[in-house]
Amino acid sequence: MRGIEGYGANQRHVGASSMRVATILSFMFAVVILSPLITQAEESSSCCESTNLDLFLIGDADSGELSPFESDLDEEHEVEVTSSVFGEVEIGSWMVEWGEDGTYSSGTWTFSIPYEIIDSTGVSANATVVLKIGGNTYESSSQIPAFYLTGSGELQVPVEVEAGEISKNDKIEVDFSIRSLIFSNPGSESGIRFQWGTTEMDASLSISFPLVHVEMREANVRGDLVFFPVRLTSGFGDRMWTSSSGFLKVNNEDISESPIVNSNDEWVDVTFVWRPSDSAGGTVRTDFQLTPQDSLNIDVDKIHDITLGENTGDNSWYPDEEPPRDGGSKVQVSINCEYDGNSIDSDTIIRFDGAMSQWTRWGLDNIGNKSLGSNSWWRNLNTYSSTVSSLEKQNGQVDDSELSALENHLRGSKSDLKSFLSMGLMIDPESVFGVDPVDFGPMTISINLGTSRAFNSELISITISSEYDVQEDSRQTLVEDFIRPGGYEIWDEVSLSFEIRTGVLSGFSGVNLDNEEIDYTHRRWIITEVLSLEDKDIQSDEDFRLEFVASNALLFSPLISATISVFALSIALGIGMALTRRRTRVPSMIMIGVLGILSLAVYWLGLPMPIVLGVVGSSILLVFPAAIISPTKSSEDRVNTGMAYGRVKCPSCGKKNRVESDVRPLRIDCYGCGSTLRIE
Repeated sequence: MRGIEGYGANQRHVGASSMRVATILSFMFAVVILSPLITQAEESSSCCESTNLDLFLIGDADSGELSPFESDLDEEHEVEVTSSVFGEVEIGSWMVEWGEDGTYSSGTWTFSIPYEIIDSTGVSANATVVLKIGGNTYESSSQIPAFYLTGSGELQVPVEVEAGEISKNDKIEVDFSIRSLIFSNPGSESGIRFQWGTTEMDASLSISFPLVHVEMREANVRGDLVFFPVRLTSGFGDRMWTSSSGFLKVNNEDISESPIVNSNDEWVDVTFVWRPSDSAGGTVRTDFQLTPQDSLNIDVDKIHDITLGENTGDNSWYPDEEPPRDGGSKVQVSINCEYDGNSIDSDTIIRFDGAMSQWTRWGLDNIGNKSLGSNSWWRNLNTYSSTVSSLEKQNGQVDDSELSALENHLRGSKSDLKSFLSMGLMIDPESVFGVDPVDFGPMTISINLGTSRAFNSELISITISSEYDVQEDSRQTLVEDFIRPGGYEIWDEVSLSFEIRTGVLSGFSGVNLDNEEIDYTHRRWIITEVLSLEDKDIQSDEDFRLEFVASNALLFSPLISATISVFALSIALGIGMALTRRRTRVPSMIMIGVLGILSLAVYWLGLPMPIVLGVVGSSILLVFPAAIISPTKSSEDRVNTGMAYGRVKCPSCGKKNRVESDVRPLRIDCYGCGSTLRIE
């Protein structure tokens, strides 16, 4: 029994040892299996050493460029080679200057370009592609014939590339030429056309090359706001972000707010702002995607530990100094006015985003900052520093007290509004409003930061409601090109939407726009007159001025002018009817109808009132010659139309009988008593 017990104990010992060994082996096995995943998770916060991408051909054939951004494909170019050309023909040369050091591996790069055969069933030729990378030169195969093409499609030429290095400011250049063209069944205008520069004709050089290094940095927490900075390092500076599309997801939810963008010549920091829906914080996953072109998505992710309510993390993304105003900003000016003949009520909305939005939000968040430069416009708000608590200063968002400080400052003095627009936003206020803001009457200003108060580049709207008097018989400017000199270095896109309406007893006279390339619309609607102008992409060389003559004459009002027009046409119709009692009315009625339609057209199209009244008045004058030249009606026409030559009274019953013939003598029966009447 003792032996049996010992055997059982040994078995239990062996079993326990085996369990420990199995546990250890299982743990080691799990570590081995999961270690790549862990390593990948740690390394996924940055990329990319080398990327397969396309360098698109853009620009003219003799001075073309290579671009990794599909957004640059906006203008088509082409070169046509005809059958009359002999020898080698250079189609084009394209180049890009690489902005940073890098290495590339050996492989096959492909040159692709769309083509179209003209007046021929096909063409055989030899293509040569010469590729220069820094000091290295590579050339495509010289086999003859290299290709046979028909119809239309895409020519692809491979180039073998050896591993090498590229230094900052080195050039990547590609030259494309063809030779030995032989056309099948050629016509008189046989040729081959090469095209590039648009999304439909996306000629490119497909390469394997380091394009951008993406690094997701540690999150920064400021109170209940979380900032996720992403650094993009490339030779393209801020274009790596502004010319690409990209987004950030936090726990699989998109960040809808526009990010903060800070850049220099080597990198661009894109910082996304997140306001959690709860106050728990904890572990969150962020996924970032950058898409320079449709065929290239660069994905990076990172795990963050977030503790809300505290200021933690690196805040290098927050500028210590006033951020620059240039870089991807858009401004839209919308103006709606009412003109009553004596004054103009105007509602002007200025919307902007991008770097200018960042500049505005940063300035509001730094009220009272003593480090502001002497030339900083935001120093003007330092008098409101006492109204902003210390906790609200430089906290990464615009608080109510800071927003009120700016609104009160702009309302307090019209010259302050003028200064903010001209010195801050680089907008000429007199060109926007039509008058100097100091001439305004009552004025209200409101600022809307949209859905986000955080420091970012989200849209900002400034609404200015004002009123000013219009001098009688003066030429009043409504709007003109309003970007100050140097402003187009700040604003990448400028748009304008303008509309002014009148009342029933006030109208516009002498409307003029001194730029034929910009169209305005002028319409009359009996109870109102509308003048509108819209330009979605104002360029720096566009000069325009929309103005009118402020005449208070009732004759120019939409209601009075419409009444006069209808009255004049009615008189013309009455005169025409009276003058054509014994004549054919068709010519005069057609003339009145045509002039009536013409009067309506020139009235509705907003042509000058003298022209409208001239057309209406001519209908009265022209009805006289139209009636005179109208032929008289024949007896048959008179009978058919029921018109009598005369009436004769019956001596028996006194009834008047219609005489419908000029034959004499004439016998007719009286319709009253039936007696026969003889007419000599």
